[in-house]
Amino acid sequence: MRESTSGDEDVWGKLDWNDVRVFLAVAESGSLNAATGILGMTQPTISRRMDDLEIRLGARLLWRSPRGIQLTQAGETMHRLASGMARFGESIVRDLKGKDRDDAGQVSLTAPDGTTTYFLMPALADFQRANPQINLSVDCGVGPVGLMMGEPDLALEFSEDGEPDHTSIPIAHVHYAFYASRDYLNTYGAPRTLADVANHRMVRLATFKDQQATWTNKAKAIRELASSQLMTNSSATMVEAIRCGVGIGSLPTSISSILPELQMLDFEPVAHPTLWLRHHPLAVERGRVHLVKEWLLRVFDPVAKPWFRKEFIHPSDFHRQTPASPPRADKAYVADRRTA
Repeated sequence: MRESTSGDEDVWGKLDWNDVRVFLAVAESGSLNAATGILGMTQPTISRRMDDLEIRLGARLLWRSPRGIQLTQAGETMHRLASGMARFGESIVRDLKGKDRDDAGQVSLTAPDGTTTYFLMPALADFQRANPQINLSVDCGVGPVGLMMGEPDLALEFSEDGEPDHTSIPIAHVHYAFYASRDYLNTYGAPRTLADVANHRMVRLATFKDQQATWTNKAKAIRELASSQLMTNSSATMVEAIRCGVGIGSLPTSISSILPELQMLDFEPVAHPTLWLRHHPLAVERGRVHLVKEWLLRVFDPVAKPWFRKEFIHPSDFHRQTPASPPRADKAYVADRRTA
């Protein structure tokens, strides 16, 4: 590390990146015990390194209890700054490592778990056969600790707000409607009106809070009035619960292209959020990231897959709206999405 060039204290002598990494693992996992699996260290070693870091900084970072750890005010500041260090370090590695083989290596992606399970995974095998030199990591954000401590190369998000220095592309328009299985409808009957949905057994996604303005007022009222037979933070769990007859829930109408056995109820869609593809402009200068971005654009191509179009297409019309080959004008539209 460089020496201090002023009369100030030697900052670098007080800070070791390895200790910062240990702190981040503890802070983000919520306990010393959980951090052992992430770091491959024993709990006494982690505890000792945290004690040493606090002594060198002269600040208490963690309060420890049988229930886990809690960050102090200094710890919150440390977490914010250390997360920035991690992102910066990830950028250095990402931008410089393997420049001689820019089309090969690791590409990191964050995406909702339902989107990953039902739309990305069915298309991944073909992509990997064509690009065997690319390794993809996908963080679905359903666990207490993500796969990535730094910034992902690409992100699929329903969040309306992205980083101001990032490129944001509306990659898909998602239309939500109420769905049930045939077994459920045979057992409990179909709701006669949209308001009657609130009287049925409901399956709800606890974590979907983005783009509330796209939900209809009636849908919001049903969410308030209905009691949940099942609440989950996993979209894939929600889909499978509805498919197995646990209850009625709101799903993207695109699910009909994957699981036609699910029945869309005979009501208008209840929400129309947008799925965004986001990345730093420099990220796609690496060949492998560009290839993954192109693949994602194909997965959500609204020409070939009408369920991702801005206008709502009823599942019963999917087959009529899917062309055998995209017309030239539509190809130009897809090209515009690539360069957005």
